[in-house]
Amino acid sequence: MAWTGKLVGGVLGAFLGPWGAAIGVGLGHQFDKGISRVQNAAMIIQVAFFGCLAKMAKTDGVVSKVEINAVEHIIARLGYTPRMREAAINIFHQAIDDHHSAADYINQLAAAIRYDRQIGMTFIAALHAVAQADGVIHPNEREILQQMEHAFRLQPGTVDVLLGGRSNNLDDAYTTLECTPEMPDSEIKKVYREKCIQFHPDKLVSKGLPDEFMKFANEQVAKINEAYETVKNARA
Repeated sequence: MAWTGKLVGGVLGAFLGPWGAAIGVGLGHQFDKGISRVQNAAMIIQVAFFGCLAKMAKTDGVVSKVEINAVEHIIARLGYTPRMREAAINIFHQAIDDHHSAADYINQLAAAIRYDRQIGMTFIAALHAVAQADGVIHPNEREILQQMEHAFRLQPGTVDVLLGGRSNNLDDAYTTLECTPEMPDSEIKKVYREKCIQFHPDKLVSKGLPDEFMKFANEQVAKINEAYETVKNARA
């Protein structure tokens, strides 16, 4: 993907403070070369994330007021400073009509988080909030979520569970845990504990998830706990 260094370099100043402009130019240059291993990977993640949000909002043809409100709500939940909020909104608006596709942003985001499935789920949850803002999941919005499922290397069916496309809550629980009914209790418990460890804040931060996104990660922990309780109760 041929990224626009101007986009990256032009907005990172607001995230990085007084030195942001100089650092942003360097990052933009590296981004254009396709280098994802940069010192400020968290900033790269946020640029790609808001690009994904923009493409999700525009995918049905029109960026509605409720979708903009959903993005504003996400920004508010992230606890950004006014400067960071302005930068995020600038990224969002620039990405709406740029020449990059949703897949471009998704693939860059997946590469930036090094295909970590736990971090990937936090971003899918946020994108889903924008997709359902108007009360209807458009087929193109579903396609973007499924592209993310594939790019983040999640278990097939993860998005179907998120969208309520399954009728059996027990099936959903197994999918969330990435387990099967054939697995013994001990193995399911082991997988559950490993997932809890992977979603620990310190673990996610060490992998590059910006601190601001931890609220979305905590929601995934709640879903994992609920899924484990569902499976455990079904086996009692």
